[in-house]
Amino acid sequence: MANFIKLKSLKEPSEESDGFRILIARYRPRYLPKYKENWDEWWKDLAPSRTLWKDYLKDKKIDWPVYAGRFIFEIRNNTEAVNALRTLASTAYREDEKRQQQYGKYHLDKKNQTVTLLCHCIEEKYCHRSIVKGMIQEFKE
Repeated sequence: MANFIKLKSLKEPSEESDGFRILIARYRPRYLPKYKENWDEWWKDLAPSRTLWKDYLKDKKIDWPVYAGRFIFEIRNNTEAVNALRTLASTAYREDEKRQQQYGKYHLDKKNQTVTLLCHCIEEKYCHRSIVKGMIQEFKE
């Protein structure tokens, strides 16, 4: 069975089917005590920059299409973010463990069948995690 990417809000309950849970938010949720963290790793490189986050989510200076374009530009021009995408693409879309690779500081255990990307946003359609999933698919070989 092929591996795949799921998208969830941090506010949704954890499920066993989530597999390896990765927080891709710029900020750690203040409402959640550290002992209740419900993710396996925190990959800030796949989060929008502080400026972009502020312009879109906090100050609401820009709309979704502008945000999405700027976010894609940021990710494509960030070596660590590209490495993270390659790792996710390598892990999520390949059943052959020999073909899975490690890119920089990012590595996922081959036995994780599912990767769930987490963020604070409730609305998946207007969250960067949906963009990240699309970018992962672009790295699929």
